[in-house]
Amino acid sequence: MEITLTIDSVAYRGPGVGRANGCVYFVPGTCQGEVVRARVTTQKKNYGEARVVAIEKASPERLQHAECISGRYPVPGCVYGHMSYEAEIKYKQEQLLSFLKRQAKQENAEELLLEPFASPQHLNYRNKITLHYDRGFKGRPVLGYFGDDNETVVEVPQCPLAAPEINAELEELRQDPRFTRYLGVGGSAIIRHTKKDGVLVLPLSVNHRLNEEEYPMLHEQINAGEILIPPRGFYQVNPYVSPKLVEYVMGLVEQIKPDRLIDMYCGVGVFGLSAAHIGVPAIIGYDSGRDVISVAQQNAATLGLNDTKFICGLSAQIADSALRNAKKRGGKATVIVDPPRSGLEPEVTAALWEHPVENLIYVSCSPDTLARDLVKLTSDGTYTIRSVKLFDMFPRTAHFETVVYLSREKGL
Repeated sequence: MEITLTIDSVAYRGPGVGRANGCVYFVPGTCQGEVVRARVTTQKKNYGEARVVAIEKASPERLQHAECISGRYPVPGCVYGHMSYEAEIKYKQEQLLSFLKRQAKQENAEELLLEPFASPQHLNYRNKITLHYDRGFKGRPVLGYFGDDNETVVEVPQCPLAAPEINAELEELRQDPRFTRYLGVGGSAIIRHTKKDGVLVLPLSVNHRLNEEEYPMLHEQINAGEILIPPRGFYQVNPYVSPKLVEYVMGLVEQIKPDRLIDMYCGVGVFGLSAAHIGVPAIIGYDSGRDVISVAQQNAATLGLNDTKFICGLSAQIADSALRNAKKRGGKATVIVDPPRSGLEPEVTAALWEHPVENLIYVSCSPDTLARDLVKLTSDGTYTIRSVKLFDMFPRTAHFETVVYLSREKGL
């Protein structure tokens, strides 16, 4: 069935929203204000999904040539490649505002939301990609990204989002039959790049033990100095935005002037080490990964930040005792949480609510789980949101980072 729709808005994760016959339809690849003819692909009772057949009235925001094309096909995940980057930032800001109003129940959301930080570079920024070698749409082996079904691999000759150095390596790998034989059908590999280390290609499987001589530690630069990153370890993929996000968080910490800082989900210690560098007297970081905690400890020792401690433990298991201890010690405590997209575990949210600290900085990569957690944290006035700022860490994709500052006091 084909329908004609006027796109009223752009929803989280990128689809345009239009209405016809009393039903809401989500249409990827559209801009606000456009009139499109679309074919319905999914029909539910209260909503439907459709794909564009023809653009009958284009928006000025639409690009003449989509940016996220590799070969003949759109790159999976690049939901905003058909529009200007300025439009993408506008839509993401509107989506974040909607989450604050509707899901997080913040009546003064407009006052809380600061100007977004747009990535200085919206293409060729990623310092890490993950490739899969498996059966493609026609059943032949292809090397690329998972498609929308998270199963089928879409051929990606070059990634418009990847750093030029990664794309150059990818071109060479494609011409080397030994690489795909090494991966095997169903295999995956990570390609990373840093300024100091250049390009590193490594197998994704955690069952494949990494030889330290063949796969040495990577090096990144933060305000405290040079730090190490495990080859498979997490680090933000956008080197143009990540330092600005850390700088912004440290700006909050400098104004708060805490006596101690608890860094939950600390990874290799970026926030904790940065806070120690600017003079926070006592830092303790927690993470469930033994490998990253070991590296965080090594980073602290190398940088001479000996009052910074990093402990391995599941956040859900240690949050309550960590916050109880902070309360017993007195003084002004600040907590930074930077959880995965699933958000805070219920135990962590409960601990922050039952043993509130003076200041809480929540760094989120998923506005839906962020909004869910904010409802609990701000209930009964436990915390008050002071500011919210969007950092576009992932241009052309549906995702973005958000920094929320909450406090028990009158704020900064």
